[in-house]
Amino acid sequence: MAVVIALSLFAGWRVFGSMQAQRHALADPERALGWRACDPQALLGLALRQLDQDDLAGAKGSANRLLACEPVEGRAFRVLGEVAHRQRQPALALQMHLLAARRAPRDIPARAWLAQHYLQKRDFATALMHIDFVLRTTPERTRGINRILKQLAPLVQDDAFADALAEVLLGDPPWRSQMLRLAGGFPDANSRIMQTLRLRGDLSQEEYAMWLDGLIAQGRWGEAYARWASDAVAPGAGLPLLYNGDFRHPPSDAGFDWRFKVVQGVSLQFSSDTNAQDGMAQFQFLGRPIQDVGLHHPLFLFPGRYRLGMRIRARNLHSGMGLQWRIECQGRAGVLADGEPLDGSFEWRESSVEFTVPPAKCPGQVLRLIKPADRTQRVEGMLWVDDVSIRQFELS
Repeated sequence: MAVVIALSLFAGWRVFGSMQAQRHALADPERALGWRACDPQALLGLALRQLDQDDLAGAKGSANRLLACEPVEGRAFRVLGEVAHRQRQPALALQMHLLAARRAPRDIPARAWLAQHYLQKRDFATALMHIDFVLRTTPERTRGINRILKQLAPLVQDDAFADALAEVLLGDPPWRSQMLRLAGGFPDANSRIMQTLRLRGDLSQEEYAMWLDGLIAQGRWGEAYARWASDAVAPGAGLPLLYNGDFRHPPSDAGFDWRFKVVQGVSLQFSSDTNAQDGMAQFQFLGRPIQDVGLHHPLFLFPGRYRLGMRIRARNLHSGMGLQWRIECQGRAGVLADGEPLDGSFEWRESSVEFTVPPAKCPGQVLRLIKPADRTQRVEGMLWVDDVSIRQFELS
């Protein structure tokens, strides 16, 4: 069904392209031909007008006159191809459109006809070759490309089309990022495309993060976690419930690793310290009001009882009622737990909080550092965080 819909939309776009070509032809080709019998633009305009009026004999005659005057005029072959198509001569229609594309490679209506033809024949590789050419040469690039890609996007639900599309995207066409965003609306097909690109080593970090974020946004936490985990750990290695809690690796800002967005008034660095193993997160608050610290970590925890633990240190930290670590469900279950308020100055110490993940309404979770009190309150001082971990209580 998706293929049928996409084909009808693409056919509509092809007709639109032909209408655009006709609109730019001479307004009165017959009069022009009275002055110059072999004027190529007038002959083309006349042929297109006759096609629009369904005068197939007249259009064929005008196209042949055009070829007699200009034997290499590819658009004349496109007219002959359209005539043959309407007269139910598929072999001749294909032959003429192929000639049109060869003689006038930038003729968009001819390319669009060929793309539709090969889509119907399920020769997706050839169809995409013509579509790629159209997308690279479409007038009014942004609007035209978006329209075409939106019409094509449902086709990714066909596995054969998705595989052919992935091969084209490996060539990094200029419309790649737009197509990947639109394909994200069809999660199963999009995962097939993304997996192909990933296995071929052609998926950028930004595209990888966009893929995982799209799955999370669609509530597909389990799939997102499985995709991410297959890359995050070596085969046979274990994966902690909270990844990179010791900040041993620079946070990737993707998948189920630490995320940080830039917040005015907050400086975050990841560094080492003689009192902390491997690494740590170091916050500096610059005395500005903030609504969000900006650091968070997606989680995928099964129902059960857990303990969040970490080592923390502060110096001259002042934030009203204090900063807090919060664990919340990305579902209707809401907040699971808030840690102790963090304020003032203290040396390295252990901090922990227990929480329970319910069996329903909690498909995924997020750990974040928040400022729960008055958001107009200025925050200043330093905070260090290290050895963040989550452990599940053993079943009794």
